[in-house]
Amino acid sequence: MTAAAAQRRIIDRLRIQDFRFVEIESKRRVVPEEMADLRAFILSRKRVKHAKAGFFFDQFLDTPDNSLFRKGASLRLRYKRDGTAVYLQYKGPGFHRGGVLYRSEFRSERLTSLLQEESHHDIIRFNQTSVAGILAQHRGTPIEQAMRSHLGEATLRRITVGPIISMYQKDKFVVDLGHVFLEPSLDRVYAFRIGRGGVHPLSTFCEYENEVKAKRGFEDEKLDYIEDLLEFDSRLARSFDMPHEPLDKYHRCASFFLRKSEGRRP
Repeated sequence: MTAAAAQRRIIDRLRIQDFRFVEIESKRRVVPEEMADLRAFILSRKRVKHAKAGFFFDQFLDTPDNSLFRKGASLRLRYKRDGTAVYLQYKGPGFHRGGVLYRSEFRSERLTSLLQEESHHDIIRFNQTSVAGILAQHRGTPIEQAMRSHLGEATLRRITVGPIISMYQKDKFVVDLGHVFLEPSLDRVYAFRIGRGGVHPLSTFCEYENEVKAKRGFEDEKLDYIEDLLEFDSRLARSFDMPHEPLDKYHRCASFFLRKSEGRRP
């Protein structure tokens, strides 16, 4: 199969139009006590450079009946720079093949009408701006087109809740392979559920991600470097306890919450 044919099969399966928006990544769980040693080991690998460390948080959005969760999609408001830079990020339903997750990924331009609200309880509220309203301001953009195609108008109008917040400490690295590069990262995630009584701790976990990324104009070459990603991960897994993680952050956090809430139903 040619590279062009392989790309076409992937974007057709993901129901998008442009291979530039295909995310190719691996995910593994990490034992919290091994994070420091794993970080040092990654930095000892050839061609690895530390890119940056950051702290930010996401508010995951859904419908009251969790339609996005059930479709395998995720939608989040990402707050950076102490909440002054906010973006809408959407990841469509994906599929696993050969230890790698393929899914679509989109990000809006910076949102100027939505900021973190200061409140007595420091609760992030999502009650003044709707997702439908945000998309109306981004009509014709890739994120708007993908969300309408994957979710439909009725679902978009019902995205009115944001019950889960995740805070991240992220260490990001770069493995230079020429036009293409690997981007391993280590995440320490603190997840909270917003309930009627305020914010409640939901889960804390550590995670390793690795993504095949390309410099602008060379996105078509990403498929050629999947074996490099797998080999890099395999070397780490031979030295550390790093089982594969099939769920993204939203589904990992929400599945715990939904299991608990559904278990209480009569």
